[in-house]
Amino acid sequence: MRSGILCTLLFFVFVYLLRFPEDAFQASASGVTLWFFHVLPSLLPFMILSDFFIHTGLASVLLQKTKGIFRFLFGLSMYGSYAFLLGLFCGYPMGSKLTADLFAEGKITKSEAQYLLTICNNPGPMFVSSYLLVDTLHLSHAAGHTFLILYLSLFLTSLIFRLLLKPDCRDLTTAPVSPSSESFRKSVSHMIDASIMHAFETITKLGGYIILFSILASLVVRCSSPVPVLSVFLTGFTEMTTGIALVGASSLKLSWRYLLSLTFASFGGLSCIAQTRGMLVGTPLSIRTYIAGKTVHAVCTLFVGWLLLFVQIFH
Repeated sequence: MRSGILCTLLFFVFVYLLRFPEDAFQASASGVTLWFFHVLPSLLPFMILSDFFIHTGLASVLLQKTKGIFRFLFGLSMYGSYAFLLGLFCGYPMGSKLTADLFAEGKITKSEAQYLLTICNNPGPMFVSSYLLVDTLHLSHAAGHTFLILYLSLFLTSLIFRLLLKPDCRDLTTAPVSPSSESFRKSVSHMIDASIMHAFETITKLGGYIILFSILASLVVRCSSPVPVLSVFLTGFTEMTTGIALVGASSLKLSWRYLLSLTFASFGGLSCIAQTRGMLVGTPLSIRTYIAGKTVHAVCTLFVGWLLLFVQIFH
């Protein structure tokens, strides 16, 4: 079923490339620009270092002082909190990549990995503060309220799925790894080389997804352009960056543009679902759990944002 849907989408993209080559070229160029100038420099260093930290055990050393906070708030293990924290800081799809890597390494249980998929992928702070608030909505003064809405809704999402999934989040590795341990005696240069190659493989795959879904978003815009409101919704749930740009340029009231932009950012769109599916290849982790988590997070964001609109941030 999923393969059929994917093949259908790729077929429409192919037809669009042939029928509207100029539009497709512009969308493709936009995807390449997004990947090369924003995703590559912001994610690649973290991917290399995270892979290195996981394989050497240094991540456990870094997390010893903070694991209690994440255990209390989100019920996560030490390594689970590592995936959650970097996913929160680095943005899509870093959290799902780390979740898959940590599960493959035996650092977290399968049930915790499934739970993490519901909360580990989030829009990065730089994306929210610069692109969404400053460049698109021109609401630089609303950063505090925006992060309150996003993170409060994320916390509510975690509570819902902790009750539903009842994950086993015990620490499978409790002792910190010292720099003199056997794993660290391996060739450091060899581990760095392996981490760089692994990170480049992942970031290249990610670039392919971004380009394909940028073209698909352009196709959605063209097909739904006679109904502008429908175009905004469909594009936002296809590719969040393009959708947020359309929302910002729409004639909707500022409050609705703000809420819809945050909702699109929380959900991530079909593009981020495809990226996450790519990160989970080779693992038994279910993409359905991820989709359920992002859907609940988007609904919670819309609800919490609507409740907090009495805060006067729209002047």
